[in-house]
Amino acid sequence: MACVNGDEYRSIDKHSFTCICPKGFSENRCEIIDTKILVTFHKVIVLSQSILVHFILVISNAPPKRITTFNTLLFTQNTAVIYWSYPFHIIFIELLNKTYYLRVLQKMYNQSITIFKTIEPSDHGEHISEVLNDTIVKLYLLCRIKYYNLSCQKYSSSLRCFYDDIHL
Repeated sequence: MACVNGDEYRSIDKHSFTCICPKGFSENRCEIIDTKILVTFHKVIVLSQSILVHFILVISNAPPKRITTFNTLLFTQNTAVIYWSYPFHIIFIELLNKTYYLRVLQKMYNQSITIFKTIEPSDHGEHISEVLNDTIVKLYLLCRIKYYNLSCQKYSSSLRCFYDDIHL
Protein backbone atom coordinates (compact mmCIF):
# COMPACT_ATOMS: atom_id res chain seq x y z
CA MET A 1 0.00 0.00 0.00
CA ALA A 2 1.28 3.45 -0.88
CA CYS A 3 -0.33 6.57 0.55
CA VAL A 4 0.47 10.13 -0.50
CA ASN A 5 -0.51 13.47 0.93
CA GLY A 6 -3.53 14.67 -1.03
CA ASP A 7 -3.16 18.39 -0.30
CA GLU A 8 0.17 19.93 0.59
CA TYR A 9 -1.55 23.02 2.06
CA ARG A 10 -3.61 21.10 4.60
CA SER A 11 -2.33 20.09 7.94
CA ILE A 12 -1.30 16.47 8.33
CA ASP A 13 -3.87 16.25 11.14
CA LYS A 14 -6.76 16.39 8.66
CA HIS A 15 -5.73 13.04 7.14
CA SER A 16 -5.92 14.36 3.61
CA PHE A 17 -4.21 11.55 1.73
CA THR A 18 -4.88 9.07 -1.01
CA CYS A 19 -3.91 5.41 -0.84
CA ILE A 20 -3.19 3.18 -3.80
CA CYS A 21 -4.37 -0.23 -2.71
CA PRO A 22 -2.89 -3.54 -3.79
CA LYS A 23 -5.09 -5.85 -5.85
CA GLY A 24 -7.81 -7.35 -3.65
CA PHE A 25 -8.17 -4.42 -1.21
CA SER A 26 -10.17 -1.19 -1.26
CA GLU A 27 -11.49 1.80 0.72
CA ASN A 28 -9.62 4.87 2.00
CA ARG A 29 -6.89 2.97 3.81
CA CYS A 30 -7.14 -0.36 1.96
CA GLU A 31 -8.83 -1.85 5.01
CA ILE A 32 -11.56 -3.77 3.14
CA ILE A 33 -10.82 -7.12 1.51
CA ASP A 34 -12.52 -7.25 -1.88
CA THR A 35 -14.72 -10.13 -2.92
CA LYS A 36 -12.58 -12.62 -4.83
CA ILE A 37 -14.26 -14.54 -7.63
CA LEU A 38 -12.44 -17.52 -9.13
CA VAL A 39 -14.13 -18.56 -12.36
CA THR A 40 -13.02 -21.74 -14.13
CA PHE A 41 -14.31 -22.51 -17.60
CA HIS A 42 -15.30 -26.06 -18.58
CA LYS A 43 -12.87 -27.50 -21.12
CA VAL A 44 -15.43 -27.61 -23.96
CA ILE A 45 -16.06 -23.84 -23.81
CA VAL A 46 -14.07 -22.00 -26.46
CA LEU A 47 -12.36 -19.05 -24.81
CA SER A 48 -10.94 -15.81 -26.06
CA GLN A 49 -8.20 -13.97 -24.24
CA SER A 50 -10.64 -11.30 -23.09
CA ILE A 51 -13.88 -11.54 -21.15
CA LEU A 52 -16.38 -9.01 -19.88
CA VAL A 53 -17.78 -9.51 -16.40
CA HIS A 54 -21.17 -7.88 -15.76
CA PHE A 55 -22.11 -7.28 -12.11
CA ILE A 56 -25.78 -6.52 -11.48
CA LEU A 57 -27.19 -5.07 -8.29
CA VAL A 58 -30.95 -5.49 -7.81
CA ILE A 59 -32.52 -2.63 -5.87
CA SER A 60 -36.12 -2.57 -4.63
CA ASN A 61 -38.33 -0.08 -6.47
CA ALA A 62 -35.52 0.93 -8.83
CA PRO A 63 -34.01 -0.38 -12.04
CA PRO A 64 -31.11 -2.80 -11.60
CA LYS A 65 -27.61 -1.29 -11.73
CA ARG A 66 -24.96 -2.87 -13.91
CA ILE A 67 -21.22 -2.34 -13.80
CA THR A 68 -18.96 -4.11 -16.26
CA THR A 69 -15.27 -4.88 -15.96
CA PHE A 70 -12.78 -6.29 -18.43
CA ASN A 71 -10.56 -9.26 -17.64
CA THR A 72 -7.91 -11.06 -19.62
CA LEU A 73 -6.94 -14.72 -19.74
CA LEU A 74 -3.57 -16.10 -20.70
CA PHE A 75 -3.61 -18.25 -23.81
CA THR A 76 -3.22 -21.48 -21.81
CA GLN A 77 -5.42 -20.39 -18.93
CA ASN A 78 -9.01 -21.46 -18.26
CA THR A 79 -9.43 -19.65 -14.91
CA ALA A 80 -10.09 -15.97 -14.27
CA VAL A 81 -9.53 -14.26 -10.92
CA ILE A 82 -11.72 -11.20 -10.41
CA TYR A 83 -11.56 -8.86 -7.42
CA TRP A 84 -14.68 -6.76 -6.81
CA SER A 85 -15.38 -4.17 -4.13
CA TYR A 86 -19.00 -3.21 -4.90
CA PRO A 87 -22.26 -4.94 -3.93
CA PHE A 88 -23.81 -7.28 -6.51
CA HIS A 89 -26.46 -10.00 -6.80
CA ILE A 90 -25.83 -11.42 -10.26
CA ILE A 91 -22.72 -12.00 -12.37
CA PHE A 92 -22.80 -12.63 -16.10
CA ILE A 93 -19.65 -13.54 -17.99
CA GLU A 94 -19.56 -12.42 -21.62
CA LEU A 95 -17.12 -13.84 -24.12
CA LEU A 96 -16.22 -11.64 -27.06
CA ASN A 97 -18.50 -13.48 -29.47
CA LYS A 98 -21.56 -12.27 -27.48
CA THR A 99 -21.88 -15.53 -25.61
CA TYR A 100 -23.27 -15.03 -22.11
CA TYR A 101 -22.99 -17.29 -19.09
CA LEU A 102 -24.93 -16.77 -15.86
CA ARG A 103 -22.41 -17.51 -13.18
CA VAL A 104 -23.36 -16.14 -9.79
CA LEU A 105 -26.79 -15.57 -8.35
CA GLN A 106 -26.97 -14.52 -4.70
CA LYS A 107 -29.97 -13.15 -2.83
CA MET A 108 -27.87 -11.31 -0.24
CA TYR A 109 -24.59 -9.57 -0.98
CA ASN A 110 -21.70 -10.87 1.10
CA GLN A 111 -18.67 -8.63 1.33
CA SER A 112 -15.08 -9.91 1.40
CA ILE A 113 -15.80 -13.53 0.52
CA THR A 114 -14.21 -15.88 -1.99
CA ILE A 115 -16.52 -17.38 -4.60
CA PHE A 116 -15.43 -20.47 -6.58
CA LYS A 117 -17.47 -21.16 -9.71
CA THR A 118 -17.07 -23.38 -12.75
CA ILE A 119 -18.79 -22.24 -15.91
CA GLU A 120 -20.53 -25.22 -17.47
CA PRO A 121 -22.03 -25.35 -20.96
CA SER A 122 -25.47 -25.48 -19.26
CA ASP A 123 -24.85 -21.96 -17.85
CA HIS A 124 -24.98 -20.56 -21.38
CA GLY A 125 -27.63 -17.91 -21.96
CA GLU A 126 -29.66 -18.49 -25.09
CA HIS A 127 -30.46 -15.76 -27.58
CA ILE A 128 -34.17 -14.95 -27.77
CA SER A 129 -34.32 -16.49 -31.26
CA GLU A 130 -33.38 -19.86 -29.72
CA VAL A 131 -36.06 -19.62 -27.03
CA LEU A 132 -39.14 -18.11 -28.71
CA ASN A 133 -40.70 -18.79 -32.09
CA ASP A 134 -39.99 -16.56 -35.12
CA THR A 135 -43.38 -14.86 -35.00
CA ILE A 136 -42.69 -13.50 -31.49
CA VAL A 137 -39.03 -12.72 -32.20
CA LYS A 138 -39.98 -10.51 -35.17
CA LEU A 139 -42.32 -8.34 -33.08
CA TYR A 140 -41.26 -4.89 -31.91
CA LEU A 141 -39.52 -4.95 -28.56
CA LEU A 142 -42.47 -3.62 -26.54
CA CYS A 143 -44.79 -6.22 -28.06
CA ARG A 144 -42.24 -9.02 -27.81
CA ILE A 145 -41.14 -8.46 -24.22
CA LYS A 146 -44.54 -9.41 -22.82
CA TYR A 147 -43.91 -12.97 -24.07
CA TYR A 148 -40.60 -13.37 -22.21
CA ASN A 149 -42.33 -14.92 -19.22
CA LEU A 150 -43.50 -17.76 -21.49
CA SER A 151 -39.89 -18.86 -21.97
CA CYS A 152 -39.37 -18.94 -18.23
CA GLN A 153 -42.48 -21.09 -17.78
CA LYS A 154 -41.75 -23.41 -20.71
CA TYR A 155 -38.06 -23.99 -19.88
CA SER A 156 -38.19 -23.53 -16.10
CA SER A 157 -35.97 -26.54 -15.38
CA SER A 158 -33.31 -26.01 -18.06
CA LEU A 159 -33.19 -22.30 -18.97
CA ARG A 160 -30.89 -20.26 -16.72
CA CYS A 161 -31.05 -16.99 -18.66
CA PHE A 162 -31.65 -15.57 -22.13
CA TYR A 163 -30.98 -12.31 -23.92
CA ASP A 164 -32.05 -10.17 -26.84
CA ASP A 165 -30.22 -7.27 -28.45
CA ILE A 166 -30.98 -5.00 -25.47
CA HIS A 167 -31.84 -7.07 -22.40
CA LEU A 168 -30.39 -9.97 -20.45
